[in-house]
Amino acid sequence: MSGRNQGKSGLDTLSKRLEDALEKKADEPLANGTLNEISDSKFMEELRKPSTAIIEFYTSTCPYCKQLAPILDELARDYKSKVYFAKINIGNLEEASEAFDVAGVPLVIAFKKGQPVAKMEGLRGIDEIDGWIESIHKGLRPMNLESGPVTRITLSDLS
Repeated sequence: MSGRNQGKSGLDTLSKRLEDALEKKADEPLANGTLNEISDSKFMEELRKPSTAIIEFYTSTCPYCKQLAPILDELARDYKSKVYFAKINIGNLEEASEAFDVAGVPLVIAFKKGQPVAKMEGLRGIDEIDGWIESIHKGLRPMNLESGPVTRITLSDLS
């Protein structure tokens, strides 16, 4: 066996060990397989608890939000015990809208250990969202995402 083949085999082994380590991450106790509703003004405390969290900011009148909710609900089931999923109605919790400078909905923000690391604006397909979440869960930061359709909001929309 040549040195070149041994090097490739070594890289393959290292790659496999890294993948195995990522798969063996401890279960996330808050990742209950549902899209949870956060309605408490202590939402920042809620976002700091899980290792990885996917949070949808929405309004009850947004048509795109209504289409996104079942997609996130399905993904929450797929990522049960791995990723915490929640949604915040910014019409009921205006301070969340202000804290994250929400200009349109739906807006999905990914958090790692309580810190926002990526955001996705607008409605997307399940495969695109799944790939986005998978990369974040593995510790990668997705790049070059285009915005999907959004419902623009104003302060009067929240009143």
